[in-house]
Amino acid sequence: MSVRSDSPHPPRYVHVQTFGCQMNVYDTDRIFQALEPLNYTPTDDPARANLILLNTCSVRDKAEQKMMSQLGRLAPLKEYNDDLVLGVAGCVAQQEGERLLKKVPYLDLVFGPDHVQELPKLLERVRSDEGRVSETTFFKRKNYEFIEAKPRESSEKVSEFVTIMKGCDKVCTFCIVPFTRGREVSKSRELIVKEVENLVEVGVKEVTLLGQNVNSYGKDKDREVHFDELLRAVDEIEGLERVRFTTSHPMDCTDGLIDCFGELRTLAEYFHLPVQSGSDRVLEAMRRHYTIDHYRDRVARLRERAPDIALSTDIIVGFPGETEEEFEETMALLREVRYDSIFAFKYSPRPGTKASEMEDTVPEAEKTRRLDQVLKLQNQITAEKMQTYTGKTLEVLVEGPSRSVDKGQSHEWQMMGRTRTNVIVNFRVPMGDFWNNRLKGELINVRIDEAKAHSLYGQVVA
Repeated sequence: MSVRSDSPHPPRYVHVQTFGCQMNVYDTDRIFQALEPLNYTPTDDPARANLILLNTCSVRDKAEQKMMSQLGRLAPLKEYNDDLVLGVAGCVAQQEGERLLKKVPYLDLVFGPDHVQELPKLLERVRSDEGRVSETTFFKRKNYEFIEAKPRESSEKVSEFVTIMKGCDKVCTFCIVPFTRGREVSKSRELIVKEVENLVEVGVKEVTLLGQNVNSYGKDKDREVHFDELLRAVDEIEGLERVRFTTSHPMDCTDGLIDCFGELRTLAEYFHLPVQSGSDRVLEAMRRHYTIDHYRDRVARLRERAPDIALSTDIIVGFPGETEEEFEETMALLREVRYDSIFAFKYSPRPGTKASEMEDTVPEAEKTRRLDQVLKLQNQITAEKMQTYTGKTLEVLVEGPSRSVDKGQSHEWQMMGRTRTNVIVNFRVPMGDFWNNRLKGELINVRIDEAKAHSLYGQVVA
């Protein structure tokens, strides 16, 4: 995306800060795509921008607070740049709407995820006599249209996101997503396959299929299309090396989906399967609609089909009413399943959810203690699992220069990539290969010499 000399619009610059999940990262790419006809170019410098957008997350209170603090830091830019439009997109925008305009008097634009494709029209309204604009209405399910992802002429990434659906129909008691992303709407299988094919044509080797609950894909269609059918269609795309997906719900983790592991060439052996709690009573209070025994069965079947599969999960500690005994059930599940990694959080009430109406009986200090215990245990398990890679030769998809080099923490000619189980691997290369980025996008074999907390180090082997 660059300034177009043939555009009828004057060159402008947009600065976007993205908070939250992969869906927000994907939405940011769609924001850039929507602005392209208006001759906007992305910039990392907010002081240079004609348009600043915060693409927000409201899943947890901390993320929302972070966004509000950032708005405060950006406020002085409005004082000396009369042309600057400051906006909030994403889930906080959807949640707050007009209230956000009242809270922040220097804010110009608020719009929810359904209105990314309408951003040019929204900007026109802001710059007109209408002034400040808020647009957070949901499109009806049958009227929702996805923006077709259009790849750049030459891809900058080896791996890209492809959204396959939006929204969630589960309505867990702690989760605000159904209120900020709306009902489930699935993109057509034909459009998804076309998007992936287009990405592969410009050099992408790996795609991650995105949705709030990808394994309920297609249930909103007149003729139900199952997620495993979509995976099999994508698997046939020539030139595609790997497919991942996130995120999933245990109730929709079908035998058909599990059977895809080990059968499909491209499907990487990694599965993020959120459990949230190890207690059946807490799961019922969360309205998760499964028991721990059901969850154990899904894990067992996954490991039967793909013995080397890496599993990750989400954990919430301190849910309203969670007792010490129920917390220990979560700890016991961690010891039993032995996840490769987890995302763990303290419960925080979100507006409009059923859990926010429950009595929050767990003191904040106790939530912190429980979270520390979970993370300490998981760090130990992860370290033990990482050590098992030492001495093995692993297939790595090369993504580019090592992040340790980017951060100035290494002076070696290091590049990095990921295994099929989503583990980061750093490896040394000749100086010429490093500067030419020659191996980017290649599948190579790396013998692992050293395992650290969250990454591996090794040498390229023939």
